[in-house]
Amino acid sequence: MTFTGDPNSAPVLPTAAEAAVAKTSSRALESHLENHPSGESLKLILDEKEGKTIDIPAAALPLLLAILQQTSSGNTVKLIPLTQELDIWQVATILNVDREYVWKLLDDGEIPHKMVRGYRRIGYEDVMKYSQHSYEESMKIMDELVAESEALGLYD
Repeated sequence: MTFTGDPNSAPVLPTAAEAAVAKTSSRALESHLENHPSGESLKLILDEKEGKTIDIPAAALPLLLAILQQTSSGNTVKLIPLTQELDIWQVATILNVDREYVWKLLDDGEIPHKMVRGYRRIGYEDVMKYSQHSYEESMKIMDELVAESEALGLYD
């Protein structure tokens, strides 16, 4: 996978050789993460002879693993940074809903927001709290439906 350095350039599909390297690397990184769940950083050797290394923070390792897994499948990846304050489009992408639904959530006070120069800004943490709460509510309703189905003898 070639990175041109230009964030606006189109992503390039990895070659077969790059995909093979990514597969080996993703397996090694996945094993490391399974055996070291404490969240320690990883040291990457850039030049063994000169002793040049860089530390990769623990928070970046799951993302790096996902990139390697996609690359090993022949896919390309484009990163979109998420800031602490998001716009409507970013929230819609995170929640996998349309913008109109996000506006409704904001208007109904489901997710707090503030206005900045005429634009709504939504805190990343607030979006994650809403997402978690929404998931928990869905699971609760699903459990109730299963219990009701079992009580009616419709579910084994």
